[in-house]
Amino acid sequence: MRLPPWAIEAIRNGVADVARKASDTETITRVKAQAAELLRDLPENASRSIDALVKTASETARGAIDSGRESVLRWTERQTDLAVPCINAGGILFSRSGTGVPVSNAVLQLGVDILRGDCVDNELNRQLDRSLARMLDLDGHAVAVATSLDAAIASLTVLAQQRKLAMHRSQAIRLPSGTPLPDAFGDLTLVECGGVQAIEPHDFDGIDHACVVLADDGQHPIGPIDFKDRDVVSVAVLPIGTIRQTHDSIPNVQTLLQSGIDLVLLSGGPLTGGTAAGILAGKKTLIDSIQQDDRWNTYQAATGIVAMTLAAMTDSDPSPLSVLIDTGEENLRSRAERMAIRLTADESITGCQITDRPARLIDGGRWEFPSRQLNLRHKTLSAQPWSDRLAKQNPAVITAIDGEHLVIDLRWLPAAADSAVAAALGSNESSPSDDAPGDAPQT
Repeated sequence: MRLPPWAIEAIRNGVADVARKASDTETITRVKAQAAELLRDLPENASRSIDALVKTASETARGAIDSGRESVLRWTERQTDLAVPCINAGGILFSRSGTGVPVSNAVLQLGVDILRGDCVDNELNRQLDRSLARMLDLDGHAVAVATSLDAAIASLTVLAQQRKLAMHRSQAIRLPSGTPLPDAFGDLTLVECGGVQAIEPHDFDGIDHACVVLADDGQHPIGPIDFKDRDVVSVAVLPIGTIRQTHDSIPNVQTLLQSGIDLVLLSGGPLTGGTAAGILAGKKTLIDSIQQDDRWNTYQAATGIVAMTLAAMTDSDPSPLSVLIDTGEENLRSRAERMAIRLTADESITGCQITDRPARLIDGGRWEFPSRQLNLRHKTLSAQPWSDRLAKQNPAVITAIDGEHLVIDLRWLPAAADSAVAAALGSNESSPSDDAPGDAPQT
């Protein structure tokens, strides 16, 4: 709605002038409605910026501004109902709350361009296959992208039409979604072999004309198995893994395919440089048979997700997670010391110690990375209520707890977020409604 010239001039001169020029109840009501409508379209900082005006405005004008500010705050809250930005300072990359690792701008932009609807995909699947061939130096291989790792596993039902589906009992892992791997195959008959402890060479004796599924459980790496020239297709499932061999300790598609594995199913995300998806990479004959089946329409990812996966595979710049992994210990130590100096000066922090425990990709997994932590104690809050409060902020700060200490781990924390984390830690004064029994100050 277009404002009359006199109203524009009055707003420029301050809310106090609005109250003075509004000489009747009807005019005041109209101005209040217009102010509320304008404020509904402003971000949260607009609400804060009018505090100075409130202090000098008349009672009538102050009421109009308060009403508008409430609308602003409701608007900003709606934007975070479904997704709150996350800062991961918990020391575990794949936590239940999220990783805190963004998709790079280059990868994200390609996905946005495709999803926007005014672009053509220019044969994305062929470009994926060519990129994989260049990356892995392997001919006769292809890539397909499913909506998730679970969907990629379910697509193996196509291969199970021609051969048995077999799995070693020690490989019955729980997928990141929470689904046990055997359950991801639905109603398919699954032939199990071996014991639950570890794979023995003779466990697969008698397994022939089969599709054998191997899975990385986070503790024991997987590799090719000698099936002694039997008709067996080997499939590796990697909940944690990369496409290229970028980090020695992390399993990758490149090494597994070059070692003789026929098909690798990989969980997309921070480690692959893209967004959540299920990536299938392996022999082209297997990929083609899966994609040519009508059921693939149920499993395949949207074009935008495929485009982001391609962009992540071909991006020459290191992914945001690679930058975090490659951050040196000296860098982490220096940042920890600076943050500790800042926090010990805050009256709400009564204890701060620096430790050097390793950070992990998953809780209990074999992948460890040198790190630094701050072990903190609050003046009035115990560790758990303090951690819960930080997790409810915007942005949410993921932390860990060690006994009576709140732990801030710097490995998965970008350096640019240090200041935001320190500010969040120093601003959590307790209130009567959520006070917990206080801890004794640390000396």
